[in-house]
Formats: sequence, C-alpha cells, structure tokens
Amino acid sequence: MRTSLPGGRETTALSELADAAITLVLLDDQAMFREGLRALMEQEADFEVVAHATTLDALENPDIAPRVVITGLAFPGIPQEDVVRHVRARFAHAGILVLTALDDLSTVTQVLASGADGYVLKSATTADLFSGIRTVASGGVYLQPSIGIAFASRPPEDLTHPSVGGLTPKETDVLRLLALGHTNAEIAQLLGASLRTIETHRAHIHQKLDKHSRAELVRFALDAGLLRLDEQGSPSPDRRVANREADTVPDRV
Repeated sequence: MRTSLPGGRETTALSELADAAITLVLLDDQAMFREGLRALMEQEADFEVVAHATTLDALENPDIAPRVVITGLAFPGIPQEDVVRHVRARFAHAGILVLTALDDLSTVTQVLASGADGYVLKSATTADLFSGIRTVASGGVYLQPSIGIAFASRPPEDLTHPSVGGLTPKETDVLRLLALGHTNAEIAQLLGASLRTIETHRAHIHQKLDKHSRAELVRFALDAGLLRLDEQGSPSPDRRVANREADTVPDRV
C-alpha cells in the first residue's frame, strides 16, 4: 500500500519493503569512494544498485527509476545549495539521501529545506547509513543521530513564534526532538520528563498541527524555523553510537 507525500513521493508499507529490493542510484564525484559504497550496498540482500556516476549528466540510462538516490553535494557547475533540487527534478518520486563530509549545521538545515529526505555523514557507521536508506525508501525522513544531538543541544531562538500552531513551549521542544528522529523514550530522557508525559505532548502536537507522520513534522519544524541554529559549530559525537558496530562508510573523505 502506497500513500502520496508532498512533492510526488510515496510512502511504502513495511510489508511491501520486505518483498521488494530497494533500488539505488549512487552519485559522488570521487570514483574510489563510489566504488567502495557500491560494494558495501551489494552486501545487503535488500539493496540493488541500478546505476552510479559522478553526476546526473553522467548516468547512462535515462529511464531508471530508483527508490533512493544517495548523493554527495559536489557537482561540477552546480552550486552546493542547488544539488538536491537538480536531483529531485530528475528523480521526482525517489527518496534523496545526502551522504557527505560536510557536518556544519547550516549546511544540514539548508539541504533539508531544499528537499532532501535524509542526511548522513561519510564518517557514519554502516548501521546509520543502512537505517537512513531504509527509512528514506519507506517515505520517511532520516537524520544521523549525532547530527540530531547537535541540533537538540540548544533551544530555538523563539519558542513563541506565531507559526508553531499554538503549541506550548514544552510541546515545541518535543516537536523539535521528534523532527530530529528521537523516540519518545529518548525525548523523555533528554527533557527529564516521564514517558507518559512525552506521549501526552506528542498526542497534543499531532492534534494541534494535524500532522501525523515524521516527514510532515520535519517539514513543519523547518518551515517554522525551529531547527535554525547559528552557522558556527559542528555536531558533537553521539555517545550512543559508541556501542554500535564500529564499521564506517568506506574511504571517508
């Protein structure tokens, strides 16, 4: 069962994901990294790389229709801030997962606002990368946990911004953390609240905003300026990742 999302994308039921391979297009300007990434993808039974190239123009088959495009941000002749829009113009129905070494929060915000469905660093674990691919393939939005922690490290400048749909300051905090990919339990720990309290806040958020998917919440939070931060600084390491598998994406550059 598929459900349409804004911009032409569709969500896919989890039962369908189990039966269909996630077709991938890989775009990166570094051939060695791209080849290593392709080899990594081919180790997973549910991933199928249907094409890979330096840029969109270098793709040989104009008729491919991948579920997910994994792309860098360095395209010759295309400004960094326009890369995602170019990819979306070519693959209107695909999820777009940005895989890059750029870890400054202003770039992350800009890329998500331009229409990307996920953001993962080249220093990420394979577990984070694979989670990102599967989340984006199912119509969701994915942000690498360490980036989410950095976004959540300080409050937005104005919790009473008129575009936040009548949410209370505490509900706004919960909204931001939900948009960043945190679970109810993680939010409870970060805010020092009970799980039941967070569940109540979440129910109020869905009711007040009439938005019921994480993708909708992310877009709303971006549009409302709730994820806006200073252009200085970079994500702090996510301590939770230390207990995950230590493998990283090949040839981090």
